[in-house]
Amino acid sequence: MKEATITPFAKPLYIMTKPVGAVCNLACDYCYYLEKSKLYEGQPRHVMSDELLEKFIKEYIQSQTMPQVLFTWHGGETLMRPLAFYKKALELQKKYAGGRTIDNCIQTNGTLLTDEWCEFFRENNFLVGVSIDGPQEFHDEYRKNKMGQPSFYKVMKGIGLLKKHGVEWNAMAVVNDYNADYPLDFYRFFRDELDCHYIQFTPIVERLSNRADGLQLSSLKQKDGELAPFSVTPEQWGNFLCTIFDEWVLNDVGNYYIQLFDSTLANWVGQQPGVCSLAKYCGHAA
Repeated sequence: MKEATITPFAKPLYIMTKPVGAVCNLACDYCYYLEKSKLYEGQPRHVMSDELLEKFIKEYIQSQTMPQVLFTWHGGETLMRPLAFYKKALELQKKYAGGRTIDNCIQTNGTLLTDEWCEFFRENNFLVGVSIDGPQEFHDEYRKNKMGQPSFYKVMKGIGLLKKHGVEWNAMAVVNDYNADYPLDFYRFFRDELDCHYIQFTPIVERLSNRADGLQLSSLKQKDGELAPFSVTPEQWGNFLCTIFDEWVLNDVGNYYIQLFDSTLANWVGQQPGVCSLAKYCGHAA
């Protein structure tokens, strides 16, 4: 295969890939994507076929103008595709790499992790993002399975397996109306109990409405829906960030990395913040 030409001063292209669509083994109350399955009622599960996987990998790599290519696998729950699917993806990445360096990151709720999955991630240098909303009381408030059962213990078991196999991982936590009132308990759980050095805090704010398409979450353009009860208020979010920052800046700078603080600092010193909502231009979020 002819190697692709790398364009000088080019910018990277990032695409978030959802190989399982809205399919997930959990039913988190605030999930923005789970209800999208209603758009396909009466039709086969919308998951990525092997044919589409090859087409996507080939075209995604060929569209790049940089020597490095990052694949970002997202859900639903990504691990509801079998391990064979991702092994096939790596084979196709090698087939179409054209001299480029290929990296992979994957987001998971952590409940389906096994020794086999973790060994695969370690051997192939995956960065694994785990969704966990703090200590058990906070996490289980909204992150339950379809039977209404809590998921905290399974997530913690998954994190234990990632550590056991030496997999690089980070945490993504949703800040909601409940856990936002306990910022230090929240932060210290990630720092002291999980020893997680890379943390992303995401505030949840949604509006609810009755829509003709059967969905409940409002479009961002809609202003008439009532605020969802799990939404964090502006006052809660501000106090949450300020309280954690005061502890982090005194004790943890350079050892524990909180995405929002690091992105704000990057803006301050004239660097790309890594978060599109804080950047003048999108394109550097990965």
